[in-house]
Amino acid sequence: MSNTLISIFLAAGIAAFVYSKMGPRLGYGNQKNVWTVVGVTFVMVFIVVEVLLGTLIKLN
Repeated sequence: MSNTLISIFLAAGIAAFVYSKMGPRLGYGNQKNVWTVVGVTFVMVFIVVEVLLGTLIKLN
C-alpha cells in the first residue's frame, strides 16, 4: 500500500474515534462544532502520518 492510502486509513480511524468521544461532549445537536473538530483532526493526523511515513519508512 502507498503511504497516502495508509495515512488516509489511519486518519479516518482516528477521526472516527474523535467523533465518538467528542459527539457526546459537545452535543450531537451542535454538529457544526463536532465536524469542525473531526475535520481538523483528520487533516492534522493525515499530514503527520504522511510526513512520518515519507521520511522514516521508505515503502516505495
